[in-house]
Amino acid sequence: MRLLSPTTVCLLGLGLMGSLAAAPAGHGPSQSLVSRPAVGKEDGAISVTSDSAEYCTQLTRNVDQLLAMPHGIPVGVMDDAKRLRTEGDTLCKHRHLRAGIARLRRALVLLEHSQEHS
Repeated sequence: MRLLSPTTVCLLGLGLMGSLAAAPAGHGPSQSLVSRPAVGKEDGAISVTSDSAEYCTQLTRNVDQLLAMPHGIPVGVMDDAKRLRTEGDTLCKHRHLRAGIARLRRALVLLEHSQEHS
């Protein structure tokens, strides 16, 4: 079985979203499929990102901001997010960008999810 590359999967997803947007009224995507804007995006625009050192730096800053804010996040989640942040930053610095970005994104998801449920 041959797996699709991440680029192919992304392009397929964009094609699906385009076809959903062109669907007649009443047949569009459900509310659960509509993505919410990224942190800091008030206008609802979706930012396009790439596997770059700059994006790693941006994600690291975003995680650091969430870790520094006063909040009711459980200690275990904070520890996991800090570990993922450290691993992600280290991987990015060693040019393992995709692995680093994956860990940094996971840290953001953990922190954001915890804030929504606190």
